[in-house]
Amino acid sequence: MKAAVMLNTQNQTAPAPLHRCNIIVDSNTHRPDLFAAQLPETGDTALVSEAMLPQIRAVATLIAAMRHSFDTTSPNVFTEEADWFAARIIVLGVRRFHLDITMLPILNLANQRAQAFAAALKLPFVPAQMRMSLHAGRPANLLIVETEHHLASAGNIVADSLALAARLPKIFG
Repeated sequence: MKAAVMLNTQNQTAPAPLHRCNIIVDSNTHRPDLFAAQLPETGDTALVSEAMLPQIRAVATLIAAMRHSFDTTSPNVFTEEADWFAARIIVLGVRRFHLDITMLPILNLANQRAQAFAAALKLPFVPAQMRMSLHAGRPANLLIVETEHHLASAGNIVADSLALAARLPKIFG
């Protein structure tokens, strides 16, 4: 019995450590209010521009397309907030979002949509969790995430964004 228990624990792998990253959500066309904010100070944590990661927009659009009927014209706003969160889960491998508690329903919906998308494409899926965080004083366009991708800050948004883009897995081919 002890040997079976020991074997079982030897086959388990420890979860990968998570690394914090600050994302400027400057590519969400359904939220024009996010374009006006200035870049925040993030200290030694990487600051990434979502606009420089086109995979997120592509996956958010594909996730939205899965639920739209094409018997009629497409809606004026094609993607929703949950589509973008789902795309971040799939593309960036986000394991934890630092969000206000009011965002929990959106995160739950995002996990459902990400899981359905991952299943359709036979991609691995790990649902994202929420770390409750106060948003007082945080710019509206700043999203704090934790992912398995380690990213040391180079000190500027372009270098940090390019470094993260180079680490992202190829989802389509």
